[in-house]
Amino acid sequence: MKVEEEVYGGNIYRTIEVAVVDPPSPITKLSPTAVPDNNSDDDFFIPPLNFSMVDNGIFRSGFPDTANFPFLQSLGLRSILCLCPEPYPEANAQFVKSNGIQLFQFGIEGCKEPFVNIPEDTIREALKVVLDVKNHPLLIHCKRGKHRTGCVVGCLRKLQKWCLSSVFDEYQRFAAAKARVSDQRFMELFDVSSLKHLPMSSCSKSKGMIFHLPVKDNRIGARLLHSSSSCQR
Repeated sequence: MKVEEEVYGGNIYRTIEVAVVDPPSPITKLSPTAVPDNNSDDDFFIPPLNFSMVDNGIFRSGFPDTANFPFLQSLGLRSILCLCPEPYPEANAQFVKSNGIQLFQFGIEGCKEPFVNIPEDTIREALKVVLDVKNHPLLIHCKRGKHRTGCVVGCLRKLQKWCLSSVFDEYQRFAAAKARVSDQRFMELFDVSSLKHLPMSSCSKSKGMIFHLPVKDNRIGARLLHSSSSCQR
């Protein structure tokens, strides 16, 4: 490589001459330099299904599996709030224990319409856990991160004084084609008055927020969080 400098009008301009060489011959045998390093720092994490940030220190998702554990470790979770009634899987229970994470389980049956019974008292107790900053960072999850998780987050939004249209919009973006009228009706009628005395996380004051997620096999990119307009009455 050859570098030449010239001065014009007080500015220095550099000309870099780079030699072009033929590419090396293909590697015919495995060598240490040809073996990929599976423990490289460039490895990517895999978030759980429907993962997203709800607020500072609060996340939501579907049921994590073992492939998601490294990603969850990167969040530094203190607590996990599970809304499924089934016993926590052994692998997940071991992960929680080994990482010093407290597990809160409020079992809500994953019923389908028209046979729906969303227990208001259970949602209320779950919200008390969510609102307690000593439990943050916290992950809320059910099976798919759609209905039960959506109801808890929707009721949290009511406490944060979101208008109903914004609450329903967030719920529908996760539930998609499986959005339930009964869930939205529950959120609309949910009485937050008994929880207003509790301190709560405030909505983001910024115009918008990007939560960047590592990408692996194009499975997930980044999710745009809501602007502050969603907090308006």
